[in-house]
Amino acid sequence: MDDGTQVVVAAAHRIVRGVIDLACREAGFAVVDRVDTAAGAAAACRERRPALLVLDLDLPDADGFRVLTELGELRPPGVLVLADHADGDDVLRSLQLGVRGYVTKGDGLRDLAGAIRRVAAGERVMAPSLHDGAVTALGELARRARESADVLAGLSKREQQVLEMLSEGLTVGQAATRLSISPRTVETHVAKLYRKLGVRTRLQAVSRAASLGLVDL
Repeated sequence: MDDGTQVVVAAAHRIVRGVIDLACREAGFAVVDRVDTAAGAAAACRERRPALLVLDLDLPDADGFRVLTELGELRPPGVLVLADHADGDDVLRSLQLGVRGYVTKGDGLRDLAGAIRRVAAGERVMAPSLHDGAVTALGELARRARESADVLAGLSKREQQVLEMLSEGLTVGQAATRLSISPRTVETHVAKLYRKLGVRTRLQAVSRAASLGLVDL
């Protein structure tokens, strides 16, 4: 029985689209569009404005995450993603992009139908096989956030500016000119940065800062 919930299905392979289609029917929802590319998924969501998007992460022109990023606020209220395997980092990224459900393709048609119903109802759904990986990824994110905050708190405003310029590829002389200070003063700031970041070279400093989210590369 169709309760009026409209669904867009995005998957590269015809068989996978067919399985999702059957699961949606079992859940009682109407599939209004079936696409096989990331570009098609984004276009269908903009045009159809479905209540639910069932999205295969493995698409030929881009991964499913790009679809969600490009849609932004136009993302359907319910998004369920399908993955080839359990991956804690991908689960974490999905949650950050507003995904409600994350299941693997091996979970089976019956479990998929149940996941579709729950996501459409506003619940969060995660395959049991993904739980440990997601917890590990969340723990790593929290650890990195604490470490980043600690490092950032130990940097002066000028050191932060110099770090940003190092990440942009500026030389000591160029940084000195931009900041209207002497090259020797810039070198002093760089030496302090190395010590506080626990590194010995410029490349290590930029890499370390990027891993902590202190600079964008």
